[in-house]
Amino acid sequence: MDIGSAIRYTREKLGLKLEAVAMEVGTDAGNLSRIETGKQKPSIVRLENIARAMNVGVTDLYALVENVRVLPATSELRDGDELPYADDTRALRRSFATLDARSRRLVIEFAKLLNRVEKEEQGTPAKEVPPPAP
Repeated sequence: MDIGSAIRYTREKLGLKLEAVAMEVGTDAGNLSRIETGKQKPSIVRLENIARAMNVGVTDLYALVENVRVLPATSELRDGDELPYADDTRALRRSFATLDARSRRLVIEFAKLLNRVEKEEQGTPAKEVPPPAP
């Protein structure tokens, strides 16, 4: 098995669509398909992004190539609260990752403000979320 086959096997085993993984990676489905079929080799950065999009490690993919037993991966991307990531959350993660530290802080503060406004409109006191570590 080569790395492209390992990517395809993992993606299909997790029930992920080619287009969804490609979108999460920031590439098109044709490019990911060429990687999966072995017509194109992924760069290290692209391979890391593909693995992250499927919520597996690069080592998990190489373990398949080397025919080593690995623990099964989950089929949903999750955050620390065990909530599945929706498409809008994935898009937000991709956009957020491209921002500098100052802009990230602004996005976080804006999200907190929206949370407070929404809670006030519902008549529920807003839960204060601590800022992420720099």
